[in-house]
Amino acid sequence: MKYIYSILSVAAAAMLSASCSFLDPEPNGSYNDENFDSYHELLRGFVDKAYSVTYIPTLYYSTYLAGLGAATDDALYRSETATWRTFTRGATKMSGNPFAAKWNNDYSAINYVNMFLKDNKGFETRYLLNFEDDKVFRHCLQGSAFGLRAWYYFDLLRAFAGKGTDGKMLGVPLMLDAFEAENRDNSAVYRSTVDECVEQILKDCDSAYHHLPYSNKDYPGEAVSTVTGSARYKTLDQVAVDGLRAMVYLFWASPAFNPQNDLSRYENAAKYAAKVMKHKLEKESTAVFGENGFDPLKKFLWTDANTAEVVWPSNFTKSASTEKAFYPQGFGGGAQIGPTQELVDAFPMANGYPITDSRSGYDPAKPYENRDPRFYANIYYNGSSVLRNTNSEKMYTFETAEGGKDAPGGVGVSPSGYYIKKFLFNGWNPNDEPVQAGYRCVHLISWTQMCLIFAESAGKVTSPDDASKFGYSAKQALAWLRARQTNDGVKGLGAVADPYLDECAAAGGDKFEALVKNEWRVETCFEGERYYNLRRWAKSLNEVNGEIHGIKITGTATDLKYEKVVVETLNFPSLWNPLPYLDVRRCPNLVQNEGWESWK
Repeated sequence: MKYIYSILSVAAAAMLSASCSFLDPEPNGSYNDENFDSYHELLRGFVDKAYSVTYIPTLYYSTYLAGLGAATDDALYRSETATWRTFTRGATKMSGNPFAAKWNNDYSAINYVNMFLKDNKGFETRYLLNFEDDKVFRHCLQGSAFGLRAWYYFDLLRAFAGKGTDGKMLGVPLMLDAFEAENRDNSAVYRSTVDECVEQILKDCDSAYHHLPYSNKDYPGEAVSTVTGSARYKTLDQVAVDGLRAMVYLFWASPAFNPQNDLSRYENAAKYAAKVMKHKLEKESTAVFGENGFDPLKKFLWTDANTAEVVWPSNFTKSASTEKAFYPQGFGGGAQIGPTQELVDAFPMANGYPITDSRSGYDPAKPYENRDPRFYANIYYNGSSVLRNTNSEKMYTFETAEGGKDAPGGVGVSPSGYYIKKFLFNGWNPNDEPVQAGYRCVHLISWTQMCLIFAESAGKVTSPDDASKFGYSAKQALAWLRARQTNDGVKGLGAVADPYLDECAAAGGDKFEALVKNEWRVETCFEGERYYNLRRWAKSLNEVNGEIHGIKITGTATDLKYEKVVVETLNFPSLWNPLPYLDVRRCPNLVQNEGWESWK
């Protein structure tokens, strides 16, 4: 217990020591800090803790998922004093760094797995009576420890990598050993380079891959050990590690971290994403699992915790907090986060063309007609309704026009005139007795992410139409997403034909890349991806700053007028996030990121 490490924050270290619930003494007080080494079987608790809800979110309505989406031009918080709105306006104080919790939490989780890995004690400990089962289980724990450390370091890297005040591109401190809080050497803490961090993450991925089973899902007709299969469905396996490798390589290949434009990084990202895609299409297909198997054109539900869309899920939870956060006050919520007009405009028309294309048929006087089915699956707008998922009963209709109960300016309503539909359980109604809540999880790694990573990376090293190198083409990866049924069961926009995708793929280059970036935006909205994507793509602050808009609707029901209005101005002082102020002060060799020089 004495090895708890929160990167040099004394208060955080005390808090984390108190939270080691899996090490609470037994009623008879048979183990404690002094004799813990005599109870090696408890070592598995270090890995379990790193998997726990303490460190891995279970709902998309959380600080670094939907909350992080509200730190971009996709969404904004209703409250003008919300931490993220203060941050996006460039008015954050040293004590209000919204990324400080991520820094402390990820390093805490890393230290738990470091304690498990210390002196190889976790792997050499006996946990189960059956010898063969124990062997499999020990490998699962060891692989999980390496894999989790890789995951948390990647999470830190994409949040804190950036140009330091010394002008160098830096990553984060690499802490590979368990630290005793009372024996820290602050001067020994420094930021490794981005390349060094990526190399360590990939090394941990290799170690994890060596120990983990191929897949944690049970296959019909196959004998599976009692300690793998569905019993460990929510833990890492080799398929998930390949997905993590794809994410890491794409990050590393991106313009911000790849000034030499090393195409081998894109090639590796495509290679590992293709491996995961192949697994889904062949090993988890409907041919193997029947109607519950994976089909790239089949819909999935955010409220289905066992959806085949998932590569690696978080723990499952049953909660109504997302509904209460996203719905307006008129339907039992608080409209904590609302989508922007910029995001609404990013959804193409039903024929696949962007609304800015003259061939799209977009009518500014009827902005919500004939849009991409994904728009209707993700956004509530004026006149749209909440339908009960069992019988399509209308439970609530949004009135966002001037004077309407959900219009901007009221209490508990969105300031943009739009509401989030994504992730919601449409069996929830605050007027029901009893009120029903849905099960959910976070898709930490998903089929959707793999298709987008593959499309972006393969499109850099081959023609978008070329499937010879990886087994699939970049165009095909986007086609699967654009043609997929929505959560509402509506066929995708490319189910019959997708001439705009064909056009972009034939043109290649910047035109195809622009389409890929927009697909990232609409497919992963409110999942936190856009914040990181913008920073790995951007070359200047102008690409992340600027005005964001909502909609003002006036006129009569038969003659509505739509006017875009400014609801916030993004004014980040830097492309890079600030490291926690206290740790920079306490560690003389810990370099702050550019743009936060005043935090001294």
